[in-house]
Amino acid sequence: MINEIDAVLLLDGRRSIEQLLAFTRQPDRESALQALAEGIQANPLWHKLDGARLVIRAWPHPLVAAFGDFSTQQRLLLADLAAQLHEVIPHHRYVDYSAAEQAAERLATALRLRFGQEALSRFHYTAIPRGGWIVLGMLSYLLNLHPEQIGAPGPSGHDSQETWVVVDDCALSGVRFQQFLQRWNLPVVIFCPLFAPRELCLAIERAEPRVEACINAEDLEDVAPVRFGEAYPQWLDERERQMAGDGYWNGIAEYIAFAWCEPETKYWDVEAGCFKAGWNVLPPSLCLKRRMQASSQRSRRNGRARGLARGSARGQAWETIDRQAVGPGPLKADDRVLWASFGASLAVAHFPMEATEPTTCFEFDAIAADMWRALLSTGSLKEAVSLLLENYVVAPEMLRQDLASLMAELEESGIMIQH
Repeated sequence: MINEIDAVLLLDGRRSIEQLLAFTRQPDRESALQALAEGIQANPLWHKLDGARLVIRAWPHPLVAAFGDFSTQQRLLLADLAAQLHEVIPHHRYVDYSAAEQAAERLATALRLRFGQEALSRFHYTAIPRGGWIVLGMLSYLLNLHPEQIGAPGPSGHDSQETWVVVDDCALSGVRFQQFLQRWNLPVVIFCPLFAPRELCLAIERAEPRVEACINAEDLEDVAPVRFGEAYPQWLDERERQMAGDGYWNGIAEYIAFAWCEPETKYWDVEAGCFKAGWNVLPPSLCLKRRMQASSQRSRRNGRARGLARGSARGQAWETIDRQAVGPGPLKADDRVLWASFGASLAVAHFPMEATEPTTCFEFDAIAADMWRALLSTGSLKEAVSLLLENYVVAPEMLRQDLASLMAELEESGIMIQH
């Protein structure tokens, strides 16, 4: 047994089973973990982890882990994913179509109170693609807008006397709205993100003379002060340097996702010195955009697997999510153990109870891997020997001694336990 394969624990669900069910909107932990794993695999970032395996275990406590030969940068990305999952699952805001309609009603009310129905009937309306158009569709019915009021602005300067209401489903830093203003030369703009931090709306009004008002339906909380604690001032200085004028606000808005999309996340790539697309974690079953992403990634994965040699470990690694059962016992894998196949070999990881402690990960050769599977599937030394003798031509006593030696080593290391 040698330490070669990396194992990164992405989710430890000891204290958050009900939160996991609420986040995935699934009825049981097996379905919830499957939905969460499908959401992870729908990320382009996941498929850059060539040959990685995603492993889930539902009992006795939900566990999700990634196995593979990871670079330092890839381990950092997986650590970011783990931190994101542990933060998002207990603190998430999911907006389905019904909730979006209710928020759109609040936005329509706020617009009427600020400008009056007569003025609203003279304004022109557009949206920031693509979620903004969904919200604008709802808003158009609530405000009884005419079709000619809705559309894209004309050429630069053509609409110089018009007031334009720009709608979006959410604004997290204001980058997309900033890009909109740079593209269209409109003198009077009212920006209406359905969800946005109040600080962001105020910052836009201060920074943009063309913006008469920035009105949202509901505020999003800034989670950065709590996330970084005493290190928040230092983080904020670094954040301002990284943003370098992109957007209007440097906080971190609470996680929000819609039935049609999950806003893209970003991470700071130290080597490239810029932000890049980060992880999305919403299950594809809850989000139209994520379902399309999952379908696209699945097609690419299957195409790549077909292009590799039949039976290749790399090809197989792109195909499945490993769902691990407890086994019949009394000999079982410890509650904190997960494993993944890489061709004929096997990686077995023992995750500590405390995240600060190191993870022990071993690689078994083909024979040791078969022994491991036999011990798990039968739960006893005697039955494991009988099962292995069906496939190995070896003296029964020699096989029993070798298997007993491996079992003793596994029990001593805490990987296997006797109930």
